Amino acid sequence: MTVDKTARGESRKRRLRLGAGRRLRPLAALPLLLVLLALLVPVACSSHGPPGEASVSEVGGGAAVPDPFTAVAWVNGEPIAYGEFRTRMLELRGEVIAETAKGGADPAAKGFWTSGAGGRTPLDLLKEKTLNLLVRVKVQQIAAKEAGIAGDIGYKAFLSRLDAENRTRSSRLRRGEPIYGPKQYTEKAYYRYNLANLELALRQRLSKEDGDRSGKPLNDERYEAWLNREAANAEIRVNSSVYDKLSVETAP
Repeated sequence: MTVDKTARGESRKRRLRLGAGRRLRPLAALPLLLVLLALLVPVACSSHGPPGEASVSEVGGGAAVPDPFTAVAWVNGEPIAYGEFRTRMLELRGEVIAETAKGGADPAAKGFWTSGAGGRTPLDLLKEKTLNLLVRVKVQQIAAKEAGIAGDIGYKAFLSRLDAENRTRSSRLRRGEPIYGPKQYTEKAYYRYNLANLELALRQRLSKEDGDRSGKPLNDERYEAWLNREAANAEIRVNSSVYDKLSVETAP
């Protein structure tokens, strides 16, 4: 994975290829919304977290929070929106706390997130983990888009689909019609649901491209190898003016 820190400027989107150098051929049509997967998503009727949930903001009291669609970074030219990065960052917060606590750090200590040995802080680790996660997400989304599996892979389009889905569910419930899965999706649940569908579609497409005519999706080992390769070869540009100012704080 090549990382270039810059204040602006997008990288040119790279054509995604399979391991043998073949490109994914466009797919005419492939349903992405699988009803059974919806049943696996935890029921969640509100997008608001419990009191005291961590929040991500700009450093400095009173500093303006960026627009949710401001790019924090670009992966092969595709932007990672601030809102998307921030939300995934919060989800990884517990993992970083546990990891650094094993090394002797005290998560309850004042200044925990900005203190660390050798100049590397828990906050640095959290941002790195978030970026690495989203690089893997983006290379899958880009592959799906290039194969004709997915349309608009931007975060704004995702939120529009989430809103439309929840409106549809509300309308069906008011009419007494059955729905599958939760009454309303949270951002987190719908994000995972969409990614699970996209991954399944990619597994099937890659398996077919690899000459497998059984119709079975690519197995875990081969898919992970493909994903690791794509992530490692991705061109990353970081918007330093946003990335460097991200911080973690506990809301009152």
